[in-house]
Amino acid sequence: MSRQEPLVWIVENVGSGPGSRETLVCAQLLGSDPRLARLDEDRLGPYSPGVFAKALGALIASGSRERKSRSTVVLLPHTYQVAEFAPRLALLLGAAYIPSISGVHRDGEGGLRFRRSILQARLEAEVRPRARTIVATVQSGAFSSDETPAPPRQVVEVCLPADMEPRPEREILGREAASAGGVDLAGAERIVTAGRGVGGADQVSVAADLAAALDAELGASRPVVDNGWLPREHQVGSSGHLVAPKLYVALGVSGSIQHLMGMSGSRVIVAVNTDPEAPIFSLAHYGIVGDLHDVAPALTGLLNERAGR
Repeated sequence: MSRQEPLVWIVENVGSGPGSRETLVCAQLLGSDPRLARLDEDRLGPYSPGVFAKALGALIASGSRERKSRSTVVLLPHTYQVAEFAPRLALLLGAAYIPSISGVHRDGEGGLRFRRSILQARLEAEVRPRARTIVATVQSGAFSSDETPAPPRQVVEVCLPADMEPRPEREILGREAASAGGVDLAGAERIVTAGRGVGGADQVSVAADLAAALDAELGASRPVVDNGWLPREHQVGSSGHLVAPKLYVALGVSGSIQHLMGMSGSRVIVAVNTDPEAPIFSLAHYGIVGDLHDVAPALTGLLNERAGR
């Protein structure tokens, strides 16, 4: 692969909100001036993976022809919708497809190497694609930066090519917004998560009180949700919300692989658990071996006292 900086495209789906911060940070690491491609249903029609892939593919291909000497990297946030149409996009472009990346760097030969978790985060793979075009989805929480990345200067609205008709391969019968009950874990700067160690539904308040004192969102591990102690919209992990807050406090969370996958990008992780061998401590920046029912109320009282409450 050429040592010349690649042509980088960042893809944003207008209907699903702005492109992720992680995607912008990843683009900066590639050392280029990226272009932003905006997918909008007002222009493309109702979401259809085939239509989105073909329209985006036509735009990317035309941009690549402008600079034949450079490789092309297409970055998309790793969402359920993107995971549906990104492989089609890669196929249309003859590109290498690398899902859910968590790191990128340039090797000694000038080639790009991407890092991603495999086998449910038990291992990390380093991939060096041979293709000149690469389509990669960026894992939420994988890339962090103290500064807010500058938005791309070049913004392009993705439109249907003149010779293409929108022919969705399926019919959308309707849409219904999923109620999150006011929970915004993905955008939270601080999260306090209740694990199985809280003891029961009547004990979750110990985590909720600390969350309130920190002005944080209340999260939950999968056992807490499975036992019905908190609704599913609070769940953190690979089967719930993938989060990357500035502060993540885990109360009574043992730290299953699935849970660690969902919060490993947090800037500062504080764990409280009675088991000194709990896996959560391998990731925590600060660990407290003790009873959360002693530690959490003490922290809550201190925070409330300092806030004059």
